Amino acid sequence: MIAPSVQDLEEVDEFLAELKTLGDPIPLWTPSTRPGELDATWPVIDRAGLGRATLRFRCLSVDRTRPSVSVIFRDRPIWRVDIVDPRDCKPNPLAAAHLGLPATVCGSHSHGWSDNREIVARSGFGRLPVRRPLGARMRRLPQALRWLAQAATLRLTPEQADFDVPPQSALFE
Repeated sequence: MIAPSVQDLEEVDEFLAELKTLGDPIPLWTPSTRPGELDATWPVIDRAGLGRATLRFRCLSVDRTRPSVSVIFRDRPIWRVDIVDPRDCKPNPLAAAHLGLPATVCGSHSHGWSDNREIVARSGFGRLPVRRPLGARMRRLPQALRWLAQAATLRLTPEQADFDVPPQSALFE
């Protein structure tokens, strides 16, 4: 991967700092290009309008208890929140220790821009390896969406804030 320019990094910083909203309508979940997954994409409206960024949601078709939501800016992932079982533990890279983050993260977590910015600056866009724990109470997609919206300066309507994975009964429709 090619290291991004200082301008690329600053553009992401500015995008995350500015107030943003989501486009209409609320997205529909559809089968993903990845087998066994569902996804939904929601356009983000920023000072440049539509087209620079989206929220991308993913979940497994058969187990919808572990969804994720990513901020995609200019086709590059810059932030992701993963909802996982509190017993699911993953190692953090050494860079996490310099941020005061644990060596192992269990449960739901964020792969935030500020935690991964220096890694992206050195290695290029694509990977966000540093995890920040979000706590055992973060168990559902609407909670993650609200948390991410606050962290990334995204204003949600009440209807948008309740966006969730499709019900399991939708498997048979």
